[in-house]
Amino acid sequence: MAIKDILAVVDTGDRDGPFLQDAVNFAEFHGASLSIMILSAMPTAEYSLSVGLPDLFLQEYTEAVDAKRKRIGDVTGAVNVELRTISDTANVVFEKAAVYARYADLVLFGPADNYDYPPNRRHTIESILFASGRPVLVLPNGYKPAALDHLAIGWNATREATRALCDATIFAASGAKVDIIVLDGRPSAKGHGSEPGADIAHHLARHGFAAEVVPVARGLGSDAEALVRGAREHGAAVLALGAYGHSRFRQMILGGVTRDLIEGAPIPLLFSH
Repeated sequence: MAIKDILAVVDTGDRDGPFLQDAVNFAEFHGASLSIMILSAMPTAEYSLSVGLPDLFLQEYTEAVDAKRKRIGDVTGAVNVELRTISDTANVVFEKAAVYARYADLVLFGPADNYDYPPNRRHTIESILFASGRPVLVLPNGYKPAALDHLAIGWNATREATRALCDATIFAASGAKVDIIVLDGRPSAKGHGSEPGADIAHHLARHGFAAEVVPVARGLGSDAEALVRGAREHGAAVLALGAYGHSRFRQMILGGVTRDLIEGAPIPLLFSH
């Protein structure tokens, strides 16, 4: 299945010039339509009234959106890009973003430091993953699009990892190499089976992919660092991951791979839930 509809998400800040260009290049490479969604999360009405001059607040947010639309026009030039703006309170913005994402094949985000308020970026990614049914691709700045003929999957034999693998292989080139990265895998009757990674490798081989199990040890770093290291050392172009296998609350308190990697990495990250 080819990528035909791409949604790229930005805010009203001015830090995302590299990401905007990367999104345009990505869409052009795939011959896809590109929509850019501008998030404009406004303070609640109660907050605006408490500090006074609510009309002034509204004017500032309107001016910020207008300025952002102009900046996008400067970057995209003659490229045909559809612009969408969500201006509302934060919770409504997150909900609406998930609705818009349902009508795209793929949702693009830049790294966290490309956004004026990274927490809103993270909440939007979470909303899209949990409520849209679409994958999220986080690009590093300066990404050069190419045919996806070598990808890696962080495989832990969960439903979320299965969803990520399905999303990644839909976009992959025919016969692509797939590295099945198994982090400290152990045999389990309810997960990996007797040989971690072997069953999913056989499944992929039946679909014509060149699958290889890549055992990775955690080492001294985090699980997230180990997965990225394993993908990069073997030359994968994209690392696909099942997002939020545990609850968001547990990840917020105890940490987790999704929380660690959602800010971005030196390799494109495809998240699915």
